[in-house]
Amino acid sequence: MKLVIDANVVISALIADSKTRELIVTLEPDLLTPAFVHDEVENYEDLIVEKSGLEPD
Repeated sequence: MKLVIDANVVISALIADSKTRELIVTLEPDLLTPAFVHDEVENYEDLIVEKSGLEPD
């Protein structure tokens, strides 16, 4: 099954340690995102890193 997720879902999942993040990591090969989602994640990278405690990589 392929799932389409938008920027809000991706960014929210990256910020919060949640089941959504777990699913995105687990299902990653079966997820589809519009091309602009990558740009949005880059635009908010500093905020995501700050709030999540994750490394930028």
